[in-house]
Amino acid sequence: MNVLLKIITRTTLVTAFLCVIVAGLVIIPPKLAQLRRLEQQRNEMLRRIDHKNNEIKVLKDKQQRFKAEPEFVEHIARENKRVRPGELVFVFDSEDAK
Repeated sequence: MNVLLKIITRTTLVTAFLCVIVAGLVIIPPKLAQLRRLEQQRNEMLRRIDHKNNEIKVLKDKQQRFKAEPEFVEHIARENKRVRPGELVFVFDSEDAK
């Protein structure tokens, strides 16, 4: 009876061990693929964050120039076809427009 108990115990342990190995082989590959996708998404998000931070820096620099440099303000105003009070604006039709 003792021998039969040993055989049953060993068979059960081997079966349990094989079940754990098979379960690991079934579960691990999809999780690794998910990990790779999440890493790619993270890298993309970090790239977008860097891009937005650069945009914010450019806008803050421009904002600072608006506060400190009247010439810059006038330059931007002229680019947007703004004039000072009392100035005359001459608009010339180009030959290409005709």
